[in-house]
Amino acid sequence: MINGKASEFIDKLYYADNYVLFHGEKYFANGCQSRKSTDGKIISVRLEVYNLTSDTTVFSVTKPSSIECVRSFEEAAIWDGKKFWEAECQMQWVDD
Repeated sequence: MINGKASEFIDKLYYADNYVLFHGEKYFANGCQSRKSTDGKIISVRLEVYNLTSDTTVFSVTKPSSIECVRSFEEAAIWDGKKFWEAECQMQWVDD
C-alpha cells in the first residue's frame, strides 16, 4: 500500500474511516458502525465502502461483530475483481 501499511489500514476499519485511491478512483471506507440496544449491547455492526468517483456503494455488510465485517471486507472482490490483499499494493492511502 502506497503511503501506509495495509495492515494498519485494515486495523483502522474497526474504529475509523479511511480514504484510498485505486486505479485513479477515490474510495471511502466507512469504518465499522455499531448498532446498540437500549442496554448498550451491540446488536449489529455495519461496514461500507463507497466509490466516490462514480458515487456508488461497492461494498456493504452487516454482521454481529466488527471482526466478521472486516473479514468480509478482506474477502470481497471489489477491487477490479480482486480481494483487498491481492490489490492493496496498487492502492494509495490518502487523508481525504
